[in-house]
Amino acid sequence: MVMDIPLDRPGQPNTVTEIPWTRIDLDLYEVAREGRIAGYVEVVGAVFVALGGTRYDRAVEVAQHLTFHAAVDTVLRRAGR
Repeated sequence: MVMDIPLDRPGQPNTVTEIPWTRIDLDLYEVAREGRIAGYVEVVGAVFVALGGTRYDRAVEVAQHLTFHAAVDTVLRRAGR
């Protein structure tokens, strides 16, 4: 599944950015950048856990967020390093 999210930034024209994520289990989402797996977002109760790594069984927790989009953003930013 791909979501389009408009990003409003002062001084820049409105752009649309694709954030690709795929639901792979009841509480688990795979996040990809440029066709490569960047990490995962796991739903644990009311918290979204951002996991960095290309394999779920070896992914490392990098942050916890209260919103899904913040967790996805964390995974993508970490992968961009």
